[in-house]
Amino acid sequence: MSPPIRTDDRHAVATTNGTKENSDDDRGHRRHVLSIQSHVVSGYVGNKCATFPLQLLGVEVDTINSVQLSNHTGFPLHPGQILTGSHLRELVDGLQSNGIFQYTHLLTGYVGNVGFLEELVKTVREAKQRSPSLKYVCDPVMGDNGQMYVPKEFVRIYRDQMLPLADVVTPNQFEAE
Repeated sequence: MSPPIRTDDRHAVATTNGTKENSDDDRGHRRHVLSIQSHVVSGYVGNKCATFPLQLLGVEVDTINSVQLSNHTGFPLHPGQILTGSHLRELVDGLQSNGIFQYTHLLTGYVGNVGFLEELVKTVREAKQRSPSLKYVCDPVMGDNGQMYVPKEFVRIYRDQMLPLADVVTPNQFEAE
């Protein structure tokens, strides 16, 4: 049976020599990211490719998967589950009720439906209100190579609501146009 995890151990990472280092930023604050984006079983996109590199850098990462698909949407078939706005609200309410909705950074990526994106706008606002110094990185995953992956109404929501909240935006060329 393993010993109980101390709360301060949650923010420590193992180094190559077996010691632990805190995941603090330059000012001594713990770096803690909430990453809300896709998950695929096969391949590396969304939360599956963002989490491990951030953890290697000593960052604590919590993830909410906007979708869970067999593979990315570039394949002819990509069955799986698409979370709704009420699913996101339920998860965020749980974090808030337990007093653990406290982040230094928020990262968003692919979203599978309009209701989830609308609830995501509210979530970003709540996170920024709770932590005014929070840095929000928005990857508006909407399409590539001249083809949209998502409903066209996403463009308006990103342009009018999400992008004004973002500190950093990482569109590809198609999304930027």
